[in-house]
Amino acid sequence: MEKKKEKKKESIILKKYIPILGKHFKIHELTKEHLKGNTDHEECFIIKEGSVLARDKNGKTFSLEPGNPIGFAEALLSRPYELEYILKDDTTVYAFKSSSIRKALATSSSLTRGMVKYSLDRIFDTKKSKTYHLIDDGFLSRQDERFPMKEYDDDETIFMRNQKPKFFFYVESGKVELISKLDKVIATYVPGESFGEMALFTDSVRSATAKSVGKTTLQMVSSEFIKEYFENEDPLIKFSLVCILERLRAMNNLRNLIL
Repeated sequence: MEKKKEKKKESIILKKYIPILGKHFKIHELTKEHLKGNTDHEECFIIKEGSVLARDKNGKTFSLEPGNPIGFAEALLSRPYELEYILKDDTTVYAFKSSSIRKALATSSSLTRGMVKYSLDRIFDTKKSKTYHLIDDGFLSRQDERFPMKEYDDDETIFMRNQKPKFFFYVESGKVELISKLDKVIATYVPGESFGEMALFTDSVRSATAKSVGKTTLQMVSSEFIKEYFENEDPLIKFSLVCILERLRAMNNLRNLIL
C-alpha cells in the first residue's frame, strides 16, 4: 500500500494574520529589483505564491515558500538585506511598508519590544546588552506577580523536541543547552537570557530539547499569560513579531548546519 504523503502544516502567517491585515498590504509580483542588496528597502514581504532561495555569507541556502517573510528584520533596523535572495520562479507577495512596521512596533508593549530587540540581536549575531531587553524595558518589574521559579538539577530535561510549548523561560541562574535531534549542542543560555519563546509565539512544537547544565533556576512565563497579555495588542504588531521569530528560526537552522 502506498504511504500517504504527510500534509504540510499551514503557515500561521497565512492562516491567522493575512486575512485580517488587508488594509496594511498590497499584492504584487516580486522582482529582482525588490531583492537587491546594499539598499534600504521601502517594503518587506510575505510570499503568497512561488519561492525564493536565500543564501547566507557562508554559502548555506534554504528555500522560502508561501507564508515565509522577507526583509522584516532589516526593515526594523533600516539596513540592507543580510541574506542574498534569488528568485526561483514567478513569485507573488503581500507587500508591507517598512515604515509602517517600524511605527507599529515603536508603539507596542514592553514585552513585544523586548522580544523584537533580543531576536534582532540573535538574527544579526550582534553583541547582546549586559541586561536582557525585557528587563531594560521594564516588563518584569511591571508585573503584579513574579513569574514562578523552578529549579533543575544537572542534566535535567526542561522540555523535549516535538513537545507542544506551555512556557518560555528566563535563566535566573545556571545554564541551559539546546540539543538538536543529532545530539549536538546548538545554543547555550546563561543568566539574563531567555529561550523557548519561538515555538510559543509561532504556534509550533519544540524544535530541540532543552537541558540544564549544573544547578539551574528558571523563571517561567506561561502560554496562558502570553495569550492574555497579547489579547488587546494590535494585530499588525503581533504579526510583525511572528515574522521576526520566523526569520530567527531560519537563521538558527542555517547556523546549525555549520555546527
